[in-house]
Amino acid sequence: MALVQSSDDLKTEVKQLRRPSALDLSVATEMYFYDYYWDLLTYIGERKKRKEAFEAKARIQGWTPDITSEEWAIRCREESAFLRKRRTRLGYNEFQVLCQIGKGGYGEVFLSLKKDTKEICALKRMRKKALMVQDEVHHIRNERNVLTATDSRWLVKLLYSFQDTTYVYLAMEFVPGGDMRTLLNGSGVLHESHARFYMMEMCLCVAALHRLGFIHRDLKPENFLIAAQGHLKLTDFGLAKGNVSKEYRDKLRTKLDNIKDRQIVKYSSVERRTMYQTIRAEDRTRAFSLVGSPDYMAPEMLKNEGYDLLVDYWSLGCIFFELLAAFPPFGAPTVDEIWINVFNWQDVLDRPVYQGADKEFNMSDEAWNLIESLITTKANRLHSPVQVQQHPWFQGFDWSTVKNMRPPFIPDLTNEHDVQYFDDFTNPEDIAKYQGFDGPDLDDDDMDGKNERELWVGWTFRGRDRRYGHEESGVEHGDRVSKEMF
Repeated sequence: MALVQSSDDLKTEVKQLRRPSALDLSVATEMYFYDYYWDLLTYIGERKKRKEAFEAKARIQGWTPDITSEEWAIRCREESAFLRKRRTRLGYNEFQVLCQIGKGGYGEVFLSLKKDTKEICALKRMRKKALMVQDEVHHIRNERNVLTATDSRWLVKLLYSFQDTTYVYLAMEFVPGGDMRTLLNGSGVLHESHARFYMMEMCLCVAALHRLGFIHRDLKPENFLIAAQGHLKLTDFGLAKGNVSKEYRDKLRTKLDNIKDRQIVKYSSVERRTMYQTIRAEDRTRAFSLVGSPDYMAPEMLKNEGYDLLVDYWSLGCIFFELLAAFPPFGAPTVDEIWINVFNWQDVLDRPVYQGADKEFNMSDEAWNLIESLITTKANRLHSPVQVQQHPWFQGFDWSTVKNMRPPFIPDLTNEHDVQYFDDFTNPEDIAKYQGFDGPDLDDDDMDGKNERELWVGWTFRGRDRRYGHEESGVEHGDRVSKEMF
């Protein structure tokens, strides 16, 4: 006799399938099989090409049957060794750690060398327990999924991901020039011609992410890294696309309810710039932005309203404002005041106006109009690279050639291992910046049954263009992406 599922049972099953953990597992399974079959079919195709190349070489060089047999035996041994290597599980011992270059609440980042391929990478190592206890598994899986999906020159690439019993690892391309936050701290206000270059590249970075179907949702200057040649790459995809957890949404709603009725504190442009520079000078004892600060966050996110990729264009507007003003549009001495300013953005957003010696800091009418076209209501906000490109402030600039332009700042690097634009973790002063940022204290009891193996199913990844010894040209990818963008 057939069993009929009740409506209540069906609702319960649907609810369970919609849980972030179930959605994560579904995506992980889908990507695992995609990666597996892509790998298998690519290997078969590449093996066929190697066989055809061998046969062509034998004909061209006129090998005798004996020489052909000897050479073929060598190729077969090489192929067998290659197959064994493909089956070998990736591990931390395959990397040589050169130095530490970063630290966060869940782990560390090391400049590392992959021993067999000699690839330089930034190896991020994160504690599984910390990620699970702090409910960050969903976010870190989002980051891994974005990184595996990209082949764009504008986004940081993932080379490998793997795990062991204690940690999960992301081996990413090393971007040696620091980030836009470091550049802004050292330069203050940017000349409009320089700001124009960086705004163009930041838009291309964000557009490359949107083309993959992801929204970043956490854009800030720290997320834009400076490559060896001075061009930008976008990183930090933890909040990208995937459903923001209910806990995160509840925190935003609670925070906003607590402060939204407080009075706005007004400051002049000079006061705001001086105040922000003072805060930043004091904040050099800190290696990261204030947690929970919504400087660049769109109001629809704070209000927990429906949102889409437009939130990233709001953030770009806030960053652009800071490039030209040396302070963010809603900056304030405390995080609570920043929340109030963003909530009341229409009353707070003002064009900085300077007199006397500071008159040189005044921005052009076209630049201010672009800012107002980004920091505005959803209905009126620019929402595509084409719309931004067509703005009068960019008149006369060919965006498809930006990759060939000389950046305003090019890192002065001595070699591919140069880490001068990162904190020195052998220096007590730099180490002090991370004091109190070690993440939660954990023991086995903290897991509370959360150590579920299924959370990390499908985590392992080997960079597709590195498995067969022929890395694709980043320039070619960049050409393709730029031409498709417009």
